This record gives sequence, structure tokens and C-alpha cells, in this order.
Amino acid sequence: MRALAATLAAVAILSTAAASAQTAPAPVWKDHSALPGTGPMIGGSVMFLSDDLCCQQVSPAPLEASSDASVIETLRDRAFRMGPMLWLRIVGDRSLRIIDPYPAKFETLDYDRWQKHSLTAWWDEQRYYVVDVVVHEGRHAYLISELDGRVTVVSAPPVLSPSGGYAVALDPHPDHGSLQLIDITVRPPKTLNVDSRPQCPDSKTQLLRPNPVWLDDFRVSFDGQPILGGPKETQILRIVDGKVGWQC
Repeated sequence: MRALAATLAAVAILSTAAASAQTAPAPVWKDHSALPGTGPMIGGSVMFLSDDLCCQQVSPAPLEASSDASVIETLRDRAFRMGPMLWLRIVGDRSLRIIDPYPAKFETLDYDRWQKHSLTAWWDEQRYYVVDVVVHEGRHAYLISELDGRVTVVSAPPVLSPSGGYAVALDPHPDHGSLQLIDITVRPPKTLNVDSRPQCPDSKTQLLRPNPVWLDDFRVSFDGQPILGGPKETQILRIVDGKVGWQC
């Protein structure tokens, strides 16, 4: 009888686990993209598409000193900066202009309105511009398609996987930070918010390390020391069939 009872208990546990796995919610991939001109702003930024070609007519001009000057220097045929305006080439003899609010925040004290845009990368195979956006006490980033100018809002400048199929965007701030997985294989890209955190037994803290590094196309490690201090640890996020989980 005891053996029978133990067997029935084991079956009940396995049945419960199977039911929980079947009812677990599927990951929710979202589209956070928009075309400039369909609303007053995107992500709080002033930007607009225009029917003029960038940037061959200004490519011989010397670049102004700016945080993205070194990146723009390698992309003179498709990117240029004129003061507070970042100018990007779009297919079809068009261009996208992104305007930094002016005057600067310390002159107006309008912190909620202040944003600074910097071109950080060009993904040639995927045809995306990566634009970092620094705001008051926060940040986000844009993936901008060269094909049509569509803007996808992500939580930070993403790090591309070796094959270019996925990217991760990490804002490690302990209060308002976030982690996103981005599917680049679809247009526009879709994002998945990763709300779970590592639960490894030997971990000293659940705060994410600030440096994402792809180990392969399905594993990304987070290294370094948390913003609030603590021991250095390596945390590994695994991606299987569009789902994510932490590896201990």
C-alpha cells in the first residue's frame, strides 16, 4: 500500500508539473516601431522624413566635434551631423532628420524635453542605423531602417548576435533599467522584455552585470560589476525556440 501511495503521489506531481508547463504563458514579442510623420514625435524625439538625398553633397565638409563624429566619419556617404541635427540616408533618395532639442537643458531647465541623439553603429547586413538617445536620468535607443525610415524603440543600444539574427539591449540601471531580446529576422524587429533574473544558488545578487557578450547565437553572457557594487559574476541567458531562460 505504501508503494502504491508513493507511486500515486509521484504521478500527481508529474501531472501537476505537466499541466503547469502547458499553461505557462508564451513569450510576448512586441512591435515598438513607427514611421516618422505618423505622429508628432517618436520616443519623445523630433524627427521627420524628407525627399532630399543625404549625404553626398556635404560629405567633403569637415565634421563638427561631437560624440558620434568617429562613427559618422566612416559613414560619410550615408550620415552627417549639422549642429543639433543628425542626418541619415534612406532608400529612394530620401533622408531622415533627428533634431536635438535646443537650447540645452541647463539653459531651460526643461529636463523632460531634453534629449541627445548619437549615431553609434551601422548594421550593414541588416540595413539598420543604431542611435543612442540620452534623456534626463535615463536612456533608450532607436533601430532605424535604411529601407523606409521606420524607427523601432529599444531600451538601449543593442548588441548584435554573431549571425545577426538576434540582439540584446540592456539598461543595467537598478531602478528603471530593463533587458530586451530583439528578433532581427523580421521586419520591423520585434522585442521581448526579459523580466526574469538569474536565480542561481551561488549568486550574491540578482542585479544584471552591465556588459552583454554573445557566446554563440543562442547564449549571451553578462559580465562585470553591478552599478551598485558587489562581486563580479557571469550570468548566461539562453534562447531556445524564441524563449529565454537563465543558465546556472
